[in-house]
Order: sequence, then structure tokens, then C-alpha cells
Amino acid sequence: MHFEYPWVFLFALLFLFCEKKCPLRLDLLYFPRVTRLAKASKNRSVMQAFKWMAWSGLLIALASPVQTRLYEPSHAMGRDIVLVVDASRSMDDAFSLQESANKFEAVRDILKRFIAKRKYDRLGMVIFGEYPYVVSPVTFDHDLLLSMMPYLEVGMAGEKTAIYDALAMALKLLKDSEAKSKVAILLTDGRNSAGKIPKRVAEKLLRQYGIRLYTIGIGKSHDYDAGTLEELANATGGKFFVASDPKMLSQVYNTIDRLEPSLVEQSPVIETTYLFSYPLFVAVMSLIAYIFLLNRGEL
Repeated sequence: MHFEYPWVFLFALLFLFCEKKCPLRLDLLYFPRVTRLAKASKNRSVMQAFKWMAWSGLLIALASPVQTRLYEPSHAMGRDIVLVVDASRSMDDAFSLQESANKFEAVRDILKRFIAKRKYDRLGMVIFGEYPYVVSPVTFDHDLLLSMMPYLEVGMAGEKTAIYDALAMALKLLKDSEAKSKVAILLTDGRNSAGKIPKRVAEKLLRQYGIRLYTIGIGKSHDYDAGTLEELANATGGKFFVASDPKMLSQVYNTIDRLEPSLVEQSPVIETTYLFSYPLFVAVMSLIAYIFLLNRGEL
């Protein structure tokens, strides 16, 4: 809580000056009626208390006490992103000679950091091997998505690699979206070796629904089809990236984060509550009590 006009409290000096130089001469008022003098002297301390309460309440009300609360902006429809992650058997290989973790474990850790950055976007995830599976539809509940990451394992979606089926699954999550921008990020270390959907159909559908595709080839360059991944990305207005080690992969996701900035980041909303009515009520009631005692004493 704070005061909008704290300088108002300077008027307290004026009140103190008047209290000292212009006191109320009750003894003169009661002198003709000596029997009331004792009673008036008893009420004087009470009257003084009410007078001080009236002045204090008035000054506090004029200073305008306010209470502020900070609220995070409510989510708005900005950007929907689906992470399409390869979980085929080849992802169990070591990512680099310097790293003990396999490719999938390294990818999982990097994705956690990427998800944490996308505070104002809806995120979804599809993992694929021989078959694609939806880990999470697009949602603002990033904590739910992060909580599911430890349960994802290599081979849980099959041994082979169905890239185009995975893209079709991502398409299902995004095609009915009302977001201003729809993005899919495909990560794989292999070539398409399974699935029923041909490449040309997947590419056509991505363009038809306005989904921008970023593709990432990880591991050794001869393991994945760089030409196809680049062609898919270029056809949708996206970009193709290469990552031969975890450091490069982290840089790739940082680059995508810059290329796809959040659209709905807003300043926090500040709610202001004015509290002047409370001290004003105390001031008015105290003033009424003071006048009542003053008039009663003069009877």
C-alpha cells in the first residue's frame, strides 16, 4: 500500500499550529453554569480524541491510500508450435565422442530449456519412430508437457523412422488452430523408412494450412537426408539446420527461438484499489461524535 499524494500530510502542521494558537475556550462557555464545568472537563479528553481522529482520517483520505496488485497477462492466441521429435532406435546412439548421453537424452534436455522459454505460446509434441504418437496437444500448460518428458524413451514408437506420418500428425494438431502463426519443428537423425504418407502429400498439406516447418538433422551427415529436409523446410517458408553435437543443437533451438519470437508478450496488468473511503468514514463519524459532545456540553 502507498499514498498517491503524500504531501497532503504537511497540512498536519497547520492543524498543530491552530491547536496551539487557537484553542477552544470551553472554560468560558461553561463558566456561567458552574455545575456543567466538571462534566465538560471530563468530556474534553474524549472530544480531543475525536477531533484528532477526524483530522487524521481526513488527511489520510486526502492523501489517497491505494493498494496495487500485479497480474500476469492472460494468455492470448499468438503462436502454436508443435515439436516433432524422432524417437526411433537410431536415437539411442551416442551424440558425440565428448558426450556420454545418447542423442535422445541430449535432445530431451535441450527441449526442456526451449519449452521453458516459450512462455506465451501454445506448445504441443509428437514423437515418432515407426508410428507417430501425440505426447501433448497444443496447450499453454507447459508444466504438463515438461512433466511428461522423463517418460519418453527411445524405441517407444517403434524402431524405424516415419517422418511424413509424423508431419501429418503435427498437421492434425495445427490445422484447426486460430493462432496467428503455426509452426512445426522436426528433429530427426534418420531417413524416412516407414509410414503410409508420401512426401509430396505431407509437403502439400503443410503449405495448404500455412504451417511453417523448421527441420533439424542431427548426428552424422550421411545418416539423414539433408536434401529432403531442406526441401521440406524451404517449401513452407522455414529453414533447415544441421547439428552434429549437443552444443550445435542448443544453438539451433536458440536460433529458432529468435526467428519465431513470441507474439503476445505483454506488460503485467496492475490493478489499483483506492482505500480513501475507510479513513474518510472514520473522519466523518469522529466529527459527528465531536460535534455531538460539544453541543451536549453547551446545553
